[in-house]
Amino acid sequence: MSKKALVVNADYFFVEFVSELLEKRGYAVTKAYDGKDGISKLQDHPHDIMFVDLVMPKVDGSQFIDFVRLKYGPNHFPIVALSGVMIEQLGVLNEIGADYYMAKGPIDKLTVQLNQFMAEIETQPECKPGEMKIMQTGSVYPRRDAVELLQVLKFHQAVIESMGVGVVVVDTDARIVNVNPVAFEIVDRSPTEVLNYPVLDIFPAAAGPKLGDALKQVVRLSARTQISFLADFNDRSIRTTVSAILVSAGNVGWVLVLEDTTPPMPR
Repeated sequence: MSKKALVVNADYFFVEFVSELLEKRGYAVTKAYDGKDGISKLQDHPHDIMFVDLVMPKVDGSQFIDFVRLKYGPNHFPIVALSGVMIEQLGVLNEIGADYYMAKGPIDKLTVQLNQFMAEIETQPECKPGEMKIMQTGSVYPRRDAVELLQVLKFHQAVIESMGVGVVVVDTDARIVNVNPVAFEIVDRSPTEVLNYPVLDIFPAAAGPKLGDALKQVVRLSARTQISFLADFNDRSIRTTVSAILVSAGNVGWVLVLEDTTPPMPR
């Protein structure tokens, strides 16, 4: 039986490049084009190795790797972070959680390195716990614009995670792509029970019709419309405010803000 590989990358042509290389080595390859798509494909069937980009829309590489570790454990199969911004993140790779790190570079050199890497993996398939290998391709140097982009992305994510209210970001298909710690605590679920799940699934059944109507109305009504309603989560009264995420191309999803309005217990 052929081994299975999952390739998750926002660049269609790079997905095809890695997939073709793996298929020539006898792998059955599953392709995904962002982290959210990767979660869907990951749950279809198990894989023997995974290649993940770090900067992707919807669910980024770090979030995706965290999801995999929570769902399958720390040493279930090798995770290879293969990214064009690897060099810019050398100082924080230990926070990402992959087993191997490889910088994108010239295709000819990358082809040689990937084949050498796969030959090593196939002869020594088990990762040592806590081991992290960093591989570079050619003369690749940090780029200032890439560093600045990563800093902006990390800042925005840090703002969401530090907020004192719950924040849930929902894609256009009504599936969840980002949740902050307060929201996890309110819905009382883990990331593996929330990411890429329909947002209606994490709400109490009684609140489903209100949420469904709010999602539709904020898109239909004027820009920056917000709709709020109360929902009971485990005897807590949670005010949910729904807003559409609007860009020049139109609606690209929703943001839900969850605020605990439960009266404090008397002393």
